[in-house]
Amino acid sequence: MSTDSAIRTVALEEAFLHSRVWDLFPAALQQKYQPVRARLSDVGPERIRQMDAAGIDVQVLSHVQPGVQVLADDQAELSVSVCREVNDWLAEVVAAQPSRFAGFAMLPTQSPAHAADELERAVHRLGFKGALINGHTNGRYLDDASFDVLLERAESLGVPIYIHPTDPPPVVSDTYYAPFDSALVPTWGWPVETGTHLLRLICAGVFDRHPDLKIIVGHMGELLPFCFTRLNAGLTMAGWLSAAGSEHPLMRNNVGYYLRNNVFITSSGVFDVPVFDCARAMLGLDNLMFSVDYPFQDNFAAMEFLQQCDLSPEDKERFAHRTAEKLLNLDDDERDPGRRAAVGDTWYRLISRAKSKVGRALISALVK
Repeated sequence: MSTDSAIRTVALEEAFLHSRVWDLFPAALQQKYQPVRARLSDVGPERIRQMDAAGIDVQVLSHVQPGVQVLADDQAELSVSVCREVNDWLAEVVAAQPSRFAGFAMLPTQSPAHAADELERAVHRLGFKGALINGHTNGRYLDDASFDVLLERAESLGVPIYIHPTDPPPVVSDTYYAPFDSALVPTWGWPVETGTHLLRLICAGVFDRHPDLKIIVGHMGELLPFCFTRLNAGLTMAGWLSAAGSEHPLMRNNVGYYLRNNVFITSSGVFDVPVFDCARAMLGLDNLMFSVDYPFQDNFAAMEFLQQCDLSPEDKERFAHRTAEKLLNLDDDERDPGRRAAVGDTWYRLISRAKSKVGRALISALVK
């Protein structure tokens, strides 16, 4: 076995890079991704070998941010074309390794109607499990009325939308983060941006109009669990007071209701047990799912975190794979029981784990 435990793991925020989208990225972004470009581009035996070494059973693949959201609104036709090409390619990747990979669709959100159609095509024809959208699209968030057609389609298809962090609109970055934006945006700006995006959906009554819509966010809830009590009291009351006298209040329930009924969060990139304990206490274990954030985060660190979580065997199974399998309608029976012994040889696993530990120890020492 490749890990100390035979527990099955499904990871939901695992990135890849397609050459067609790479060519659309500005030079500065290409330079940023260059150190991990090889790992992002690999969706073949080497990625699976690394999964096996750490004990990751399934990766749900999605294109690295900002994906097709890098395009302007007047490039909607190009966005549609690129999404179809990338989704068709990803479907072939998944078909080659159906027990190891699943897919989240890339959507041309510059045109919400086309995005809805592409989501339906990706789910019905390609077998994808939902979609991942990289935050706002040129300053428009999913609470914008134009996206109702997309949200309604996701609800009717019964698939979730994963909201992934991206850079805030330039006016926000220039005001809040410059001249330190290169450091502050990915570490602080992204979780604030994504948490705010989700709160906008609640404030706009999106989940009242689409009560069965499911949204996923990563990084242990993008700061929201830590602010849960304040948000549930203050934001709920503010929403109700602002709608006083209205026949159609924007927010019919409290904030906690929507977070627990419509929102799922993953552990992607956050492997701290006290942080996990906070998220579990505020939202409940049924809303939490395991993830890594590969290749930006370490598979071994994620698996060590999973082992350290104070959960019963049954609850650990829920967190590690059962909730994800139910939400994404993954085929729990399609497994390859011999794959770890065949692919992840012991020597490679030991060397990989040692490199992981040394690298994390070095970083820890440097920042003390």
